[in-house]
Amino acid sequence: MQNVVGKNIRRIRKQKKMTQKQLSERTGFSQNGISNHESGNRKIDELDIMIYAEALGVKPHELFNEEAAEEEPTIPSVPVISIPVVSQISAGMPIYAEENIVEHTYIADTITKEGKEYFGLKVSGDSMDKEFKEGDVVIIEKDSTVENGQIGVVMINGYNATLKRVKYFNDSILLMPESYNPKHEPQVYTNKDEIHIIGKVVGLSRRY
Repeated sequence: MQNVVGKNIRRIRKQKKMTQKQLSERTGFSQNGISNHESGNRKIDELDIMIYAEALGVKPHELFNEEAAEEEPTIPSVPVISIPVVSQISAGMPIYAEENIVEHTYIADTITKEGKEYFGLKVSGDSMDKEFKEGDVVIIEKDSTVENGQIGVVMINGYNATLKRVKYFNDSILLMPESYNPKHEPQVYTNKDEIHIIGKVVGLSRRY
């Protein structure tokens, strides 16, 4: 029965075009908790069912409908494109060097722009762990500019490129870490430094 309830929560949520994040905001359950409820990996008690029913705008008994639980809502397909994922961007090495490509990932073509080039970069380290986890793949739109406050990939003085939030102040560029680790501090560079913008982050691919 737990699996039936979970399937119905998922079915009704999708019918109402509601994301797990939106349902989380309505119920107070974490997105991970909702995912586990929907998949049947976590027990759903009577109080949980009442909360879900109210959040979804249905009667509690509707969540126990076994026939409806097997009905998957029709989800329109979204065209996707394949892009290479690199492990790092090194000075003197082409981004798409064969030894640098670790896999390919797929992104919806709705986030792409005509004439632009995209690649994935696997996150390493914890300097941006408030935004990205190690092993995440950030989607980069290649560009020679990054707007103030955007997260970009920047190469400084010929060293390996770094992923940071970019801010501009007078003639300086600040690369801001967003980390729970206090050892990471803002890096300040001036027009005396060789600054090469690789691109900006436009998406994220995360595996659970």
